[in-house]
Amino acid sequence: MNLEDHLRSLAGKETSGSAGVSAAPAAPAAEHSKNADPSIVSIAADDRAGKGFIVDGEGRVLTNFHLINMASRIKVTTASGDIFLGKVVRKDAARDLALLQIPTRTSVHLALGDAGSVDVGEEVTIPGPKAGERSRGVISAIRKINGTQILQVDVPLDPTNSGCPVMTSAGTVVGITTFKLGHQNESSGVAVSVNELKAFIFGL
Repeated sequence: MNLEDHLRSLAGKETSGSAGVSAAPAAPAAEHSKNADPSIVSIAADDRAGKGFIVDGEGRVLTNFHLINMASRIKVTTASGDIFLGKVVRKDAARDLALLQIPTRTSVHLALGDAGSVDVGEEVTIPGPKAGERSRGVISAIRKINGTQILQVDVPLDPTNSGCPVMTSAGTVVGITTFKLGHQNESSGVAVSVNELKAFIFGL
């Protein structure tokens, strides 16, 4: 199954609910993870729900293309409870990425790392369903799907994990979750590499 087929499959699961999908186990948050919470936003795109994260002080938010694709209205809720209407700035179906703009300036945003500085076996964290919670795992593979560099992580992904940042122990972003790999009982997921994120954000 290619990347686009995976994305279509996940989009179908999101619109029909998350029943039967394994939820990621939450772990106590490290201090840097608690500090990262204000940068993570909740996204409601018609009947789909997922996450995103603020990438700069201008209020730009990175999330997944399949989450916002064809949505008539995109609501972005910040950790403080503020709700904004999100405007699509850029999108890339092949890499499952979308950049949104919300009408606010902020000093809270996540730093993008470098995929070249991470390796197989490195510990990473992914936001859990509640503020301050984290699912922990390691990078189990770095590979390409249809030319897109991805990180395989040994953390199961629920559809509501769509658009979550994958962070190192230093708190920098090395990827964004995109779809669950394989069957629902497998304990692994996939993230688009941060190098792909940078190329997308800066139009490279």
